[in-house]
Formats: sequence, structure tokens, C-alpha cells
Amino acid sequence: MAASMDVNLQMDQQPVYPYHGDSSQMQNPQTTAHTTELSNSQYTGHHLPMQLNNSASGDNDIHHSGNQHPHVSTGFQAPSAPYVPPVKKRRGRPPTHPAFDVGAGTLIDEDEHTLYGAIRSGRVAPQTVVDDWIEQYKTNREPAMLELIQFFISCSGCKGKVTPEMYSRLSHADIIRRMTEEFDEDSGEYPLIQSSPVWKRFRSNFVEFIQVLIRQCQYSIIYDQCMIDQVISLLTGLTDSQVRAFRHTSTLAAMKMMTALVDVALNVSINRDNTQRQYEAERSKVQNRRASDRLEVLMQRRQELEENMEEVKNMLVYIFKGVFVHRYRDSQAEIRTICMQEIGVWMRRYPAMFLDDSYLKYVGWTLYDRIGDVRLQCLRALQPLYEDPALINSLELFTSRFKSRLVDMTLDKETEVAVQAVKLVSCILKHSDSVLEDKDCENIYELVYCTHRPLAQAAGEFLTLKLFEVDSHAPPTRTRKGKKRSENTPLIRDLVQFFIESELHEHATYLVDSLWDLCPMLRDWEAMLDLLLEEPGRGEEPMDANQETSLIEIMVCCVRQAATGESPVGRQTGGHHSHSNTNLLTGMSFPETGGRSRGGATTGTGNSAAPSSREARALAEERSRMTEAMITAIPALLAKYGESPERATNLLAIPRHMEMELYTTGRHERHLDLLLQAVQDIVERHTDPQTLLACSRVYESLCIDELSISAKCQTVRGTLLDRLVDLYRDAFLNYFNDQGEEPDQDDEFHLLAALKRIYAFYACHDLSGLDLWDSLIRIAQSGNDANGEIVAQAVGCCSKALLWNLARIGEADVDKTDLNKLRRQLNLYMDVCIGYLDHSCKRLASESFLSICDLLVVFSRHLSVHLPNLKSIIYTADKDLELKLTNFLEQRVFVDDDDEEDDENVKFESLHERRTQLAAFFKLVIYNLIPIRAAAPIYKYYIRSFNDFGDIMKSTLAKAREINRVHTARMIAHCLELCYLQVEAASNNCVERGSEGLQAVKELARRLNLSFGLDLMKIRESMVAFHSEGIQFCVSRAASTAAATGQAPGIPSNLLFLEVVAEFSNKLLRQDKKSIYEYLRRIFPNPVGSEWASLHAYRSSLDPDNTDNAPGHDGVSHSTNPQAVSNSNPAPVQGNTVVPTTGRVGYGGRGRGKRLRDSDSSLPDTNLNPQSTSTAIKKKRTNTASSSKNASGNVSSMTAVDPSRPTSPSEIPPNNAGCAPHHNPSTSMTTLATPVHSSNQ
Repeated sequence: MAASMDVNLQMDQQPVYPYHGDSSQMQNPQTTAHTTELSNSQYTGHHLPMQLNNSASGDNDIHHSGNQHPHVSTGFQAPSAPYVPPVKKRRGRPPTHPAFDVGAGTLIDEDEHTLYGAIRSGRVAPQTVVDDWIEQYKTNREPAMLELIQFFISCSGCKGKVTPEMYSRLSHADIIRRMTEEFDEDSGEYPLIQSSPVWKRFRSNFVEFIQVLIRQCQYSIIYDQCMIDQVISLLTGLTDSQVRAFRHTSTLAAMKMMTALVDVALNVSINRDNTQRQYEAERSKVQNRRASDRLEVLMQRRQELEENMEEVKNMLVYIFKGVFVHRYRDSQAEIRTICMQEIGVWMRRYPAMFLDDSYLKYVGWTLYDRIGDVRLQCLRALQPLYEDPALINSLELFTSRFKSRLVDMTLDKETEVAVQAVKLVSCILKHSDSVLEDKDCENIYELVYCTHRPLAQAAGEFLTLKLFEVDSHAPPTRTRKGKKRSENTPLIRDLVQFFIESELHEHATYLVDSLWDLCPMLRDWEAMLDLLLEEPGRGEEPMDANQETSLIEIMVCCVRQAATGESPVGRQTGGHHSHSNTNLLTGMSFPETGGRSRGGATTGTGNSAAPSSREARALAEERSRMTEAMITAIPALLAKYGESPERATNLLAIPRHMEMELYTTGRHERHLDLLLQAVQDIVERHTDPQTLLACSRVYESLCIDELSISAKCQTVRGTLLDRLVDLYRDAFLNYFNDQGEEPDQDDEFHLLAALKRIYAFYACHDLSGLDLWDSLIRIAQSGNDANGEIVAQAVGCCSKALLWNLARIGEADVDKTDLNKLRRQLNLYMDVCIGYLDHSCKRLASESFLSICDLLVVFSRHLSVHLPNLKSIIYTADKDLELKLTNFLEQRVFVDDDDEEDDENVKFESLHERRTQLAAFFKLVIYNLIPIRAAAPIYKYYIRSFNDFGDIMKSTLAKAREINRVHTARMIAHCLELCYLQVEAASNNCVERGSEGLQAVKELARRLNLSFGLDLMKIRESMVAFHSEGIQFCVSRAASTAAATGQAPGIPSNLLFLEVVAEFSNKLLRQDKKSIYEYLRRIFPNPVGSEWASLHAYRSSLDPDNTDNAPGHDGVSHSTNPQAVSNSNPAPVQGNTVVPTTGRVGYGGRGRGKRLRDSDSSLPDTNLNPQSTSTAIKKKRTNTASSSKNASGNVSSMTAVDPSRPTSPSEIPPNNAGCAPHHNPSTSMTTLATPVHSSNQ
């Protein structure tokens, strides 16, 4: 019986907790969660030296008793039920849940004339149930107590019944032992862990029943040495049970009972103090006015209340020592959470008793718990205590002992815990600034840059308390002209200095987003503009260039936040984090024009939920206030700071977020003219690509047709473009002169500058009417003669020209002449770019590669789905182009950084560019534009380049499996074949089994094997295809050798490759292993000798009884039903290919399976979902304490992301129905962000 209970009752093995120190010392024990053996003695009146009050009064126990509910029994015997004929038992496993009446929404077939039935059904209020039970208790104690004991047993999910004979003869320990033996062995579930609404309501009613019971009995019954004594004794014994259901339920009941007793103690304390005051007042009267009888009554009442207080305290101490001290370190996190939740309530409600170091130490020790929810509950218990100034002094010793742990928890791997820890440390900072050291604060400061928004905002609140409090006593400052500065001016200076010292200058938007809702100074536009435009006054320190640049960047981020209300890209808005894996490729945006950020990955998005109407109005008002402040200042800012490309680029982002109609409604036409002139001056003055692109976007925002100012702005833009085109043509003629003179450096400079301006405006404006194609393509074709930078810029301009031509054709009626012209231009341009893939100029080769990838997406077959007339301009990559693209990646992307390069920024930019190129290629794979097999050469570098490109490669692999699992498996097999061939070539066709090269290939196979997951039925077909591909690789070599020599096939020279294939044998089902094993026996009938060792190793891995290579007992995943697998037929062998069996059992359907297609353009294949036919009962493993020996958690990182902006929608090809998969074909790049946040739980 004991052995059965170990398996089926979910009993937890609990060695004795190793801490035996003095309970008054606040030591940190090992934070393993175990249960301990409680004393065998029962809780009786002998254990509590109480002077019990026997003057029980019914009026004191029930304040508002009413009629008894008809469904609640007032006696012990349940009413007899009418005869019901037996129901025929259904086949199969009996239900683990009671029957449920769908119509009534309640449970049926349960006796509601018991406490448990009434509480579970929820039809009777717990208050009524308690009142009726108290009446029953006054009438006859024994049946009432028996029913209450049965209530706690039944609430634990136990079907056993406590009989009157057991109640009268057995001790509570013996009763619990009997109930344990009668526990339901078929299910490990019990009411408290059920997640349905019915059981959630039951838990609420259960807790309310206990609280109401104590509240209604607080005046007499709890002092009668019967009810409370027996309940505490029973619950204490249940909490020491090895059955989790008993332990969990009784711990919840005991802790809630103790909380109710704390309220009783508070009431008794208040009454005692009131009685004491009345006694002192009566005693202070003059002798002749003093009422001796009243003094005697008050003295007796005071004595009675003091005795009651002592008894309640003894109850609290006993429950605490008998239950809490053992269960706060229980093996189950739910039980530990209950303990921490309730001790926080006790400390908050009754600090005089519980807010002491002897109780606080348990919370401090549990801060090291290995489960995040338990740590979180500890912090929530402490939070109200630190928020109350009256309790701060009582927490001094606790703070000094556990301050370092609280600070460390701000970097917890569970972001919810980290958020609560930062809030708690902020409370400590409010009341005792001196407790935290500078190094403690610095760790929290950096969290304002983390990607989790609630954590960043909590850190922003801490930062505000520490650095950004307004000093009301500070004297006002003035500018040189005498203008009074804002009170926020010193705070803005401090913010700028903090931003500079944090050395994360690319992430100002994260800093602003963290502080936006907390710091009004970020909306003080006048203060920021005065610092930038006004000269410093007397005694005021002027800002240096670095501070001005940083302030401009912060101000621009504030403008963006005020206009959009969105969090930065990559910042998670909340939720249970641990660290989310965002799809790195399906979130790509289309190529960024201007500065190169055309490929790569995003790690998240900002706020995606639409704002409410109230939020939208507030946002509109904020944007209007911002526009009113900036509309007059932006021309002056551009005039003063426009010389610097970096400052000008930031400032030019402001007009795009302004409300443009205010130029006319607010009569600011003069400021509009000044803005247009300032932007034009910057265009003519600068050649920086980012600055020119920012100017182009300003014109794009001003020239929207719906704006009333668009006509004027379009005229100015047209004039500017005419001037730029004239400058370009002059530079072009000077560079390509007819006299054959070599261009000098001035000619190169002017042509390159003109092309940069043309490229910037091509990115946002349609320049097709300016007739630039012929000259641009001529420059693009002169790669061998002209400067590489010039040719690369022309290649980029031609790419934009093709996109605008396609957009114009798509918007109007299709003209065959225009289509033919665009087709000729596309073919010519692609031929030119393909020729530059191996060019010596790195910039030219990169530009050509990215342009090819972009145009293959735009001019793909998806183009003709909605517009069939565009079918003639579809461009498809051939095998030769696929090979050239992969060769480019191998030669340009998978290269080691120059170790001699000391500039980290240069390394970072180089890595960013290479990630862009890799993502641009993988974009072709995930949008099914080139075969999945074409990616095989890239995955040779999966391990070597995992740190730099692992996220992109893993995401692509996952997406490829969605398209076609079989082709993805064959691609991985081909990748391993290529690696083996490289090893073979390096060893002169003599690969040894223990060679380093072969071991590297096997390690790559192991890593790629992990990407398939554990659901063997889901990957069954793909795994069979993988093994078939690997076997054919060996067989074909032997067959080709035999055909060349005219001899019988011998031992394949690449037989060692089967050891690589064997790394995937653990992903095969038993019947597929058997089929492949039989196939190998047929093609290699007599493998005798050491030369066949690799074959023997492979066949050994296919042994169905070999569990060493299987993730489970026999290769069946946890999601696969074992009987369903064992009943399915083995896979037959057809020719030289192993084909898995198709049919009802394996695939959940009838008929023949789909034949594998040869084209990678096929839609994703059907999931292979097995039918679950087994009725076997899964036995859950027992929880052991050995796995919880170490309480330290893992370290994780919070990273900030450098976002990239998508280009105009006209450049994005349409998503067409019927094309796999449906995602926006685009490329945005994720930068490598520095870890800002790590945890050491």
C-alpha cells in the first residue's frame, strides 16, 4: 500500500530541514523547500495554558442569525434520499471531476446537505452556512465538530468519510492516516488546483467560510476549549501530511484562520484599551462621585479581555510554530506563496506582535526562493510596510540585513519580481536615503534603458526620486536678456548630464519613455528651448557642445513621444516576461532608404493597442501644445545648429511630428517660409546621407496633398529639385566628358555629392519625371572605370527608380509600352548588379547584393496575384544567381572581424551591415522565392557564427519548417553533406573516425537536431526524409564508383557520414527505426569487418529497444500517446527511399498520404497529428527535494534595441492571397544591444 501511495498520491519526499539555529537569529538558511516532521502530540487545552471563559452566549456569537437555509442541515444525520435506479457504468476511465449541470451552472450528484456540498455549490452564502453550523454546535457539539472535520477532509479532495466511531475513538493523527489510505489514487487533482470557474469560486467560498466562522465565534466559542482546539489540531496534522492535497488545503485554511484570529486579537486589544481608559476615568473621579460597582465591572471586564488576549496570542503562536514555520519552506511553491502572502497581512494589521525581527526573518530568507512567484509574494508583503512611515523604524534591522538582496532582486530574471523590487527599493529611498549606497543606485539607474516597460518605468520613478526633485528653495535664474528660467531648468540640466554619463547615447528614446509619465519637465518645451536658444545669464554655467547635442536628442525624443504616444520599437509593454522570443524575420520592415538598415530583425514593437477616445484627445492636446512651442523655434534652431550634421538630422525630425495645419490656422506663414528656407540651405550645404534623408522626409510631410500648405511646399520642392538635377547633370558631364580626360578629385566629389542628394530625394519622392534613368544606369555600368562609391550610389538610385516606376504602373491602367520598358530596365539593372557581387569595392558589392534581394521580393510571383497584367515583369532567381548570392555571404558575411581594429564603433557597424545582408538573403527563403535547399551552405556556419547571427538563423529555420518540414530536413541533410565533403577534401579523402573535423560535423548535427522539437509525430515525415537523404548520400557514392569501375559496389568511401546521420535517430518513431533498419540490411547484406563500424553504429542507434538515443522511453514524445504509436504500422520501403506509413492511426485521417513534392514552392505540409486511443493513466513523478538544493536563479539580460524605420508604403509589394507565407516582405535590422539588466536570484 505504501508503495502504491508513493506513485499515485503525489507524495513529496521531504527530508528534514537542515536549519537548527537559534530562531531569534536572522540567519539565512538553505532555501530548499522541504516539509518537516511535526510533533506527534495533539493540540489540546494542555498545550495552551488558557483560562477559558465558559459563559458562552449565543447572542455574542451570532450578530444577525436568521432562518435556517432549507439546504443546510442543522443535525448530523443527512436526510434520506428517494431510491434511484442504478445507472449503467460507462466504459473507460471514470471522470476525475464531479458531474456538472450545464444548464444550472452548478455541480450535481453531491450531497449539498453537508458543509462541503453547500460551500462547493455556492448556492448558500458562507455567512448563512456558518450561522446554521453555530446553531447546530450549540445544540450538539459532537455531530457539529464531526461535520466540520469532514468538511476539511472533503475540501482536500479526499473521498473518505470520518465516522462517529472514528471521531470518538481515534486521534487526529490516526484519522488522517485512515483518510490518506482512502485517498483517490486515480487522480492527482484536488479542488484547490482546479482552474475552472466552479472551483475558483469554491476556493473563494472556502476562504470566506473560515474567516466568517472565526469572526462569528470570536466572543465565546473560540474560548470553549473545544472547537478551536480541535480545528487547530486537525489542521496542524494535515499540514504535516505527505499528501500534497492535504498539505495545501490545510495550510490555506490554517493561514486564513490565523489571519482571522489576528483580527480577533485586534478587536480584543481595542476593547481592552477602551475598558482601561474607562476604568482610569472612573477611578480618577472624586470619592463621593465614584461608582464602586462600575469599577468592579470594568476591572472584571479588563481582566477577562486580558485573559482572552493571552489565549488568542497563544493560538497565534501555536499556529505559527506548528504550521507556518514548517510550511514556509514546503516543497510546493503554492504553499510557500500562501505563507508569504498571509504573513504580510499579519504584519500590516498587527505590527505590534508580528512586525518583529523574529517574524521578518522568514520573509528575508524566502527572498532567496527559487520560484519567482514566491519571491514576488515576499516583496508584495514588504511593500505596504515600507510605505508606512510609522513602521520604518521597526524595519531598520531587516533592511540592514537584507538590503543587498533587495537590490540584487532589481535584476531578477523574472521581470515582475524585478519591477516589485525596484518599487520596494524606491520606498526605502523615500524614507531613508542614507541606506542605499551609490553602487546600489547605479544598478537601478541603468534599468531605465531596459526593454521591459513596467520595469523601466519603475526605475524611472526611482531615478526621479533620487535626482529629479524640484528644489523649491533654489533661487530663480535668468538669461542674459533677463528672461526668467523655468523651475525645471536645473532638472533638465541634470537629465542631460545623466544621459551623457550613462554612455548609451543611441537610446535616448528609451530614457524619455521611462520618465515620460513621471517627469513634467519633459513637457516643459519653453525650458528646453531657452537652454538651446538663450544665452546664459550671470552666474549660469554655459552648456558645452556635448550637452547641447544630448539635449537636442532628448528634446526630439520628447517631441516624438508627445506626438505619437508610442513606446520605442523593441520595448515590451508588459506581461509575464521571462524574455520573449520575437520572430526575427517576419517582423522585418522594408529596406530603409538613406542610411543602410535594410535587413535584419526587430525584437518587438511598441504599443500596438489603439488608444481610447479619451487618450486620443489628450494626445491631440499634447501635440498641439508641442507644435505651438516648436513652430516658431524650429527655424531658429536649424539656423543655429544646422552646421552640425548630427544636430541637424535630429532637429529635422521635429517638423514631421508637428500639426501642420497650425501654420495656417495659427497664422504662422512667415515661420513656414523660414522653415522651408532653412531646410533648403541644409540640403545645399550638407552631403551626409542621414541629414539629406531627414530633409527629404520633411518635404514629404509638408507636401501631403490634403494639407492647405501643400501647394506652396510643392512649389518650393520643385524648385529645389530642379536645382539639384541641374547640379547633378553638370557634375555628370564633367565626370564623363567627351574629351576623354580623366576626372579629378573635384569632379568625383561633386558627382558623388549630387548623387547622394538625388538618392535621398528618390527615397521619398517620385523623380521619374526628371528623366534621370539613362544617366544613372550609365554610371552604374561603369564599375570598372569609375569610383566604386559613385557607382554604388548610382546603383542605389536606379533601385529606387525601378520601385517608383512599378508603383506608378500599379496605380494606373497598365500600359504594355510602360511594362516592356520597365522589364528592359529591370533586366539590364539586375545583370549589372549580378556582375558586381564579386567586385573589389566592398560598398558596391554590398549595395548590389541588397538591391538584388530587395527587387527579387518586389518583382516576385506574388506581384501578379492581384494584378495579372504584371506577370510579364516578374523576375525569378535561377540556380546561377542563387549560387552567387550564397557565395557572396560566405565570402563577405561569415568572416572574422579584424582583431587589430580597435574602434568598437567600426566593428559594430560592420556587424550591423553583415546582419543586414544575411537577413536580406533569408528574406528570400522565408517568402518562398528561392528553394529552402539554397540555404544549406549558410548553415555550415551555424555554430561558428552563432553569437553574431544565431537569432536570424534560428528564426529562418523555424519559418522554413512552417513552409515545408520535409524540404527543411533535406536542406539540413545537404548542409551536413557539404560539411562532410569539406572535411573529406581537407583530409585527402581519408577521414578518420576520431578526427577533429568529423567531430565538428557531428556537433553541428546535434545543434541542428535541437531545432526540430520533441513532438515526434509532428516531425515524423521530415525525419524519415532526413535519414533517407543521408543514406542516399552514402549509397550514391558507392553506386557511382561501381559504375565507373565496372565492379560490384563495395564499401562506400563516405560511410562515416552515417555517424552524422545517427545524431538524428532519437527523433524517429519506433516503427520508422525498424523500417530503416530493415532497409539497411537489404542494401548492405553482409557488413563484416571493422570497415563497417560506422554502419554498425548507425544501426545500433536505430535499435527500437535502445533508449539511450530517445527523448523518452522509446522515442515517443510527451505529446504522443504511446498506445497510438505502438498500434501503428511500420513504414514500408519503396525503392531507395524510406516512406512513412500513412493511415488513420499515424495521421488522424484515412487514405493515402500526400506524395512529397520536389518543389520548394509547395505550401506547408499538413501537420501529422496522431489519434489518441489509449486509456492508460499517466503517473506523475513525485517531486523531490534534491532538485531544489540551490536557490540561486539564472542571469538574464534586458537589452535596448536600435530601431530602424520602414520606407514609404509604395515600396512594399502587396500581400497576395494564396502565396505562402503571408507576411510583409521586408527587412529591418536589429543591432546588437548591450545587456543592461541581469538577474541573480
